Amino acid sequence: MVNAFLLRCSEQSMHRRWGRLRIHRPDFERTLRASDTWIASVPGAGMIALVSIGRLHHSPGVVDLGVQVADHVHRRGIGTGLVRLAARHALAGGAHTLSVYTERTNTPMLGLLRRLGPASTSHDGSHTEIRLSLSDITSPSRPMTDEDFHAPIHTAPRAQGPDRS
Repeated sequence: MVNAFLLRCSEQSMHRRWGRLRIHRPDFERTLRASDTWIASVPGAGMIALVSIGRLHHSPGVVDLGVQVADHVHRRGIGTGLVRLAARHALAGGAHTLSVYTERTNTPMLGLLRRLGPASTSHDGSHTEIRLSLSDITSPSRPMTDEDFHAPIHTAPRAQGPDRS
């Protein structure tokens, strides 16, 4: 299922998320071991997105975020909803900060992060690191529902792994 999803993603989307055009099974399995990962699927359409969040070993309380949404369902709130779901999970697990390290040209990710709340930004050549407070992007009093998305999806934790360095 994951392989079929990745094969349907554009080269540009793959490069934005993974920094390369092809992901091999050992690479994805490493992500599963190092993070908590969820998938989103639509009945009849299969997998449409994934989000992973893993602790940064050298930064207690900080989690690193990775998101990939199928090209044909961009700009429907799916990535934002999944990030909020993962952020709630990380906050409940004791984390306080969400971190994303991405290319400065990754406008879909930068736009998603802008919608989540105030952020601190630092630049490193062609890359940027964005950090957001998990409490700013989560609302513990409001549970996640299908209404957070423009299309009904099913999310389920796919794996849980140890802190990553």
